[in-house]
Amino acid sequence: MIKTLTLLLTILFLSAACENEKRNATTTVLEKLLKDTIAPFSHKNKIGPPGPPNRIADNSRSAPASAKPPAEATNTAPEKNDFSDVAALDPSIKLDIRYATADNFTKSKIYDCPRCLLRPEAAKALVKAHKALQKKGLGLKMFDCYRPRPYQQRLWDKVPNPDYVTPPAKGSMHSRGAAVDLTIVDEKGNELDMGTPYDFFGKEAHTDNMNLPAPVLANRRLLRETLEAVGFKGIRTEWWHFSFQGKNYPLSDYVWPCEKQK
Repeated sequence: MIKTLTLLLTILFLSAACENEKRNATTTVLEKLLKDTIAPFSHKNKIGPPGPPNRIADNSRSAPASAKPPAEATNTAPEKNDFSDVAALDPSIKLDIRYATADNFTKSKIYDCPRCLLRPEAAKALVKAHKALQKKGLGLKMFDCYRPRPYQQRLWDKVPNPDYVTPPAKGSMHSRGAAVDLTIVDEKGNELDMGTPYDFFGKEAHTDNMNLPAPVLANRRLLRETLEAVGFKGIRTEWWHFSFQGKNYPLSDYVWPCEKQK
């Protein structure tokens, strides 16, 4: 009886031990499998102090700061860009810069704000012409002076017709700072009769049109002779347009700054 009981207890013990060994073996296999699976990624997920943030992909990185800011941002003064301000040279010269308003043949504002800039030699010559007229109780009134190429592009976008606007790729004398559109005024600021308004595109505005009243022809002759005496030359189709002949200037993209509205 005792032997039989002892045998039964031995069998139960061995069975339990065997079951425990199987369980441990299974656990070991599972732990090894899990470790082998996550091992390749463990270096990316270590616990510890936070490191620097991940870099964004190369094609999304911020562009490096420009080594040199655009010239317009640092050189806004006209004189630093080889231009002279006509109004600063002689405040008695009247300004009526039409392209800074909608009162022009495009019926649109082309310039952000009005200003009359010219190359220094051309500006000095213009002042000389104005002083010559002042001796006769007259003076100059400016409709247009230097026209930056970005503004020439705006003008072309409005009127893409080479019969009226010089294509930006070719470049206007205005964009070289060497052309003016102007007229003569009396001592009260009234414009002399030139036969047509400014920017009138028709035969009546042509300088070789002699079929005009004598006073108109005399006024045009006075304007032409006064400007030619200081180095400007007119064109056939526009009585108001003159280009300075003293020097060949490059086209310019410089845009003058506008004062902030208070």
